Amino acid sequence: ASFKVRVAENRMEQVFLNIIINAMDAIEQRQENEAGLKGRIVIETNADNHMAVVAISDNGSGMTEEVLRRIFDPFFTTKGTGRGTGLGLAVAYQIVIDHGGSIEAASEPGKGSRFVVSLPLWKESET
Repeated sequence: ASFKVRVAENRMEQVFLNIIINAMDAIEQRQENEAGLKGRIVIETNADNHMAVVAISDNGSGMTEEVLRRIFDPFFTTKGTGRGTGLGLAVAYQIVIDHGGSIEAASEPGKGSRFVVSLPLWKESET
């Protein structure tokens, strides 16, 4: 089944790019402690309750509850000096909200993270 959403393509691209770059960084971070770990990023899509849902999961280093609570705060970063601005997820959050959607994250230290972006489905009757 196919479904459509109405988005500003370049802005939505920024949302998914930010999530995927963070996933890559988290995997690299975990690989520093676990040599031979094969990094994995899984992207799943479906439609549920008038929303398009995109879930992005990784097997990276994961986040504590404390970090998870702050990831969408502007300028919050766990990356080293010069690596992250702390704006990627704050910007992603705002873009998703501007599109009438939601973004949620779940994570477990040492196991990975999962981000779920929900966006309203486009009704063909809308112009």
